[in-house]
Amino acid sequence: MIGFLFTSTSAFAYWREVTVTKDVEIVTIGVPIEILVNDINEDLTDIQLVPEGYMIAVGDVEYVEFQYEIGVSRELLTTVDLHVSAVNVLIGDDDTYSHLVDIDIMGFGKDATLDLYNDEITITVTVRLLEPIDEAEAIEYGLELSRVNVEDSVLAYETIQGQTITFSLQMMLEAKPEPDNN
Repeated sequence: MIGFLFTSTSAFAYWREVTVTKDVEIVTIGVPIEILVNDINEDLTDIQLVPEGYMIAVGDVEYVEFQYEIGVSRELLTTVDLHVSAVNVLIGDDDTYSHLVDIDIMGFGKDATLDLYNDEITITVTVRLLEPIDEAEAIEYGLELSRVNVEDSVLAYETIQGQTITFSLQMMLEAKPEPDNN
């Protein structure tokens, strides 16, 4: 089994410019195996990440998509799966409103198990921001109460506006489950 920790400290500013920094840390358990991570993202410094429905200026985007090419040796392809998880989501070094950051890995949510079908695969991570909505706001605008995600939407907005959003991607190779021949 190989333990592999990949930290992509991807930083966003809420309703401001997006900046990206990356750190890669590889931890091996047992026999070391070469795993290659290639960041194939474009420059994201001229865009502003906003919640859905708030694109009003040039450069505003409702989501940011990151892509990473992951390469492993051909010998591993039929024997391991790649587990990817988004962890340590922070807004301004605080996790109080981290639930407003929606991270989706390859359409599986914050956790994905991917079959290594090729010696190099591309991982896509999509990040969106949810609008802070409190109960009073939901009632005032006729929204479903299931959309309520904070106690005080004004306080949440003021707290996270302009702050950096960071998260880490953890990747681990694990042996594929044995086929059930029953």
